[in-house]
Amino acid sequence: MNKYSLIIAMSFLYPMTSLAECNPIATLCKNTTLGLLNQVEMVNSGDESSHLLLNGKEIYKAKTSYMVVSNDEGIFKNKKYLITKATISYVSKDPCFPEKPASRCGINMVLDLTSGKPVISNAFFSENGESQITWVSWGKANSIIVIDDELRFKYANGHVERITKDKNSSTGSDGGK
Repeated sequence: MNKYSLIIAMSFLYPMTSLAECNPIATLCKNTTLGLLNQVEMVNSGDESSHLLLNGKEIYKAKTSYMVVSNDEGIFKNKKYLITKATISYVSKDPCFPEKPASRCGINMVLDLTSGKPVISNAFFSENGESQITWVSWGKANSIIVIDDELRFKYANGHVERITKDKNSSTGSDGGK
């Protein structure tokens, strides 16, 4: 086998071996400082929820088709990027406001792995519907999260609170559980 054939063969085998650590039904598989984070979408879960698993143990579930883990912060260790903090976003199948049964919101939370155990913050969202996180500034003492370039939230010690005075934003305390 010549050098080029070996390189081609290795390029096909490498992704397969690196995915071997991931749950076969997971659509998301990321390395974190506490282990492997897998997401199981509702279509693969066997119930009406999507699930986040850390090292095979469920840490969060929500009535949604899928969740997005993004805006992550992390460290490099042994040439691997390991997530320490990230945002979780999804559109809830449950109404956001009991008085509006047809309402659906883009739910956001913070996943914090810096304390040695997974901490998922309370839910925060905009009443404007499916808003998106525009940017995040991760800090040691607290972090700032901005939705749609105007709604600002502060995350510290497992809790998110609104810091803008916009009447069209809200925070929830149940975290969607």
